[in-house]
Parts: sequence; C-alpha cells; structure tokens
Amino acid sequence: MHKTRCRLAIRNHLICFLCLVLVISGAAIHAGQVEKKEIKPFSLISAQQYAVQHSYNIRKSKLDVAAAQKKLKEIVASGLPQVSSGISYMNNLELATILIPNFFEGKFDEKIPVQFGTQHTANFNFTVQQLIFNGSYFVGLQTASIYRRLADQGLEQTQLDVKETVTSTYYLILVSEESEKILKANRGNLEKTLYEIREIYNEGFVEETDVDLLQISATRLKNSLQTVQRQKEIAYNLLKFQMGIEIEENISLTEKLEDILSRVDVVKFVEADFDLESNLDYKLLVTQEKLSELALKNEKSKYFPTVAAFYTYQRSAMRDTFNFFNFEKNWFRAQFFGVNIDIPIFKSGAQKARVQQAAITLDQMRNAREQAAQGILLEASRARVNLKSAYENYLNTKENMALSEKVYNATLTKYREGMASSMDLTQANDKYLQSQSDYIQAMAALLNAKNSLDKISNNYLEG
Repeated sequence: MHKTRCRLAIRNHLICFLCLVLVISGAAIHAGQVEKKEIKPFSLISAQQYAVQHSYNIRKSKLDVAAAQKKLKEIVASGLPQVSSGISYMNNLELATILIPNFFEGKFDEKIPVQFGTQHTANFNFTVQQLIFNGSYFVGLQTASIYRRLADQGLEQTQLDVKETVTSTYYLILVSEESEKILKANRGNLEKTLYEIREIYNEGFVEETDVDLLQISATRLKNSLQTVQRQKEIAYNLLKFQMGIEIEENISLTEKLEDILSRVDVVKFVEADFDLESNLDYKLLVTQEKLSELALKNEKSKYFPTVAAFYTYQRSAMRDTFNFFNFEKNWFRAQFFGVNIDIPIFKSGAQKARVQQAAITLDQMRNAREQAAQGILLEASRARVNLKSAYENYLNTKENMALSEKVYNATLTKYREGMASSMDLTQANDKYLQSQSDYIQAMAALLNAKNSLDKISNNYLEG
C-alpha cells in the first residue's frame, strides 16, 4: 500500500511538472510571437514616398499650407457683408438734473431744476455693413493668394529636402552593407591565412613575428567591421526617423547597390539642360519678389479713399419699472442707412516714406533673385562637374582594388613558397584594404554627387 501511494504521488508530481513546462513553453512561444515584428521592405522610391507622407517636417509644412488657406478665407470674408447685433440695458439709479428757464410761471430769468427720462432703458439693434471700395482689401486678396502659393512651394521644398535626406541615408546604408560584406570576406580570408601561418610556425618554418603581424591586421580588420556595423545600425535608425517611422519598427532595403550604380548615366545627367525655372529655391525667390511688388502696391493704395455702406435697425424701450418682457408695452423703432467715406488728406509725409521703403525692399528682392539665379546656375554646373569627377574616381578606384587584390594574392603565394617576407605580405594586405576603403568612399562620393544634382535639378524619380 505504501509503495502504491508513492507511485501515485510521483505520477501526480510528474504530471504537474509537465503541465508547468507546457504552460511556460506556450507563454514563451506566445511572447516570441508578440515580440517578433513585421519587417517592412522599402525600395528607394517607396522610402521617399513614405517619408513625403509621414515625415515630421512634412506634417509641419502641411499645417503651414492649411493656415495659409484659412488666412485667404479670412481676407475674402472681411470684404463680404458684416452683420452684427447688440442689446443694451441701463438702470438710471438717479436721473440727471438740469436747469431750464421757468416757462411755467413766465419767469424766464429764474432757473428751475428738472429731470428727464425713465429709470430703465433698453435698446436692441441690428446692423449690416458692406465694404464698397478699399484699395488695401483688393491688394490683400492678391497677397493672400500669393502667400498660399508660397506655402505650397514651401511644402514642395520640404518634400524635396526630405527626399534628399532619405536618399542620402538610403545610400549610406547600402554603402555600409557593401563595406560590411567586403570586410567580412577579408576577415575570413585573413583568418584562414593566419591559421595557415600558425601551423607553419608550429612546425618551425616561420618566426613568431610573422604570426603577430598577421594577428595585428586581423584585429584591426575586426575593429573596422564592428565600427561599420554600428554605423549601419545608426543609419537605419536615422532613416526611420527621417521617414516618420517608430525607431522600434523593423525595415529592410530592397534596392541593391549595384542596381543603383548601374542606373547612374553620367553622360545623360551631365549633358542634360538645366531648367532654372524648375529649381525650387529660384521659384521661392520669384514668389517673394511678387509679394514685395504687392507690398508696394498696398502702400500706394492707402492714398485712395475707403467707402463703406451700413444699415441699422433699432428698437428702444423706456420704462419706470423693469417690465421689458411685457410685450404689450411699446418698443420704439428706428432705422438708419448711410455711407461712410474715409478720405486721407495729409499724413505728414509718413505714408510717402512707407511707399519709398516698400520700393527699396522690392529693388532688394529683385537684386537677390538675380544674384541667386547666377548662384544656382553655378551650383548646377559644379554639381555636374562633381558627378563626372566622382564617376571617374569610382572607375579608377574599382580598377585599383582589383589590382591590389591581384598583388595581395601573388604576394601570399610567394610567402607560402618562401619567396616573400611577412613584411611584404603585411604591406600587400594593407594596400589591399586601403584600396577597398578608397573604393567604398568613391561609391559614396558618386552617389552623393548624383543626389546633389538630383536635388538642384528637382529630378527625383516618381513611383
């Protein structure tokens, strides 16, 4: 009996233990499924488009456009009929006393005190006003429309800036991944060589210094790889921030570096005609010049009169007791219609000075636009030259990298055959690594040069 009870107790404990294991395993699997987040893939164009829709800077610019739209509605509404009404009540706690001649007794030289009015007075009025002519109003309509255009161009400029920064970071990630791939391949080859040299050293055919030199190169390569991996992680977080994506989200890039490089048609980009009117910086300056013209026109319009019409309907009641809600009592009616004409005559030269200031501001804007136009043309020319130079440098460094790899492999073969020293091998390896670094930098410079030319030409592809 005792043994049977022990078996039952052991079996019950075993069952409880298995259930606990299953519960914990299920919870762990569920937690893993919760923590595993979807990876969102992005091509270069889709990343640009997503950023244009969700970037923090884009949201701000869209609010500026919405504010400009409301401002335009405000100015338009100010010239439409304005309707207002008012209700007033006054309690004459003590009526005012005035002195009048004593007409009642024929004593005109004698003054007697009298009081006029009632203790309670109430008024209700309804007024309609309509602006007939105001020079500043019509200029204001044009100005508000230009401000709306300026806000739209500001949004377009922000979109262009966002595309530039997203493209730059996208390129940076691709270059970092390519650099990481090259460094990993180098590390694998170097560790293999290091292993072979250690074996040869153990057999007594090479000195310990040979092993140490290769170990130093291997350690330096490992540090470089870790640095590139950290930079890539930072670049991914930067791209997510620029696109308006939460940092905790996971994204992947679907573009390949070689595909992007194959699309860099240097001849096409360099020989293409540059359209100054398509440059957003120039378009913004043209719009600002138009605003300066309207500011001058507005100051001149202040010499003209302002004409407005009005109509007022009024009801008044006077009571000795507070019984205004007794509608059987009289409310006296009055109506008015009139026209107000405000004619400026003399302002001591202040208005003339404001007109002159606006004219000077306009001349300054025209000069700034002409100067900026020449600067933009110069920048476009420089961007073309930089792209051409970067492409040539890219081709040269690519060729040098291939030659350096060839020299390194030949030196490694000679070293294994005892025809080259460890110093020769180390130098060949350093030159090979340097040529790879130059190649990575040349790729980055080429892509950045293309990105700069795309921005100044407003030439980003649309999906």
